[in-house]
Amino acid sequence: MHYFLLGPSGVGKTYFGNWLQANRQYLHILIDRPDEQDGLDVENLREPWNKLKQGNPAPFADELQERAKTKKGCVLTFWSIIFCPLDGIKLLAKHNIAVKYLYGPKKFCIKTFVDRDKEKLPKRDGAFWHNVNPYYEEMGADELAPYRADAINSLGERLSPEKIAKRLGIS
Repeated sequence: MHYFLLGPSGVGKTYFGNWLQANRQYLHILIDRPDEQDGLDVENLREPWNKLKQGNPAPFADELQERAKTKKGCVLTFWSIIFCPLDGIKLLAKHNIAVKYLYGPKKFCIKTFVDRDKEKLPKRDGAFWHNVNPYYEEMGADELAPYRADAINSLGERLSPEKIAKRLGIS
């Protein structure tokens, strides 16, 4: 199984993807690379991504399968501007790709995002967060609850990767 990890900035997608690679033998493919070139280009995934966006996920799924030969699968962490509605989730599932959302209270996602980027990227503040997280509310929709796990609780505490993996059904 391959996983697309989606969610708002600051929720911990990259952290969780790194943990899955280190502890669960998944290949983590970092698509969101704020300090670098676009991860789709760095990873040579642009062509299959374009086909996926046109409604044909098979080439993307085939490429992930090829890359994951010695692993359980691939975990891709994406930008916060990527949103996959329920029909897209169901289509990807037919190709061995599960979409999983990490979520948490907006104020804590913003705080984590700003704190993380304040030295390298000081212009990334709360207003910037709102600009690059246009789907925050949609990600919290009831219909996506089976595909979502809170990574930050209501007190602003990050859940352990083990708990997140369990809630998302990732072994």
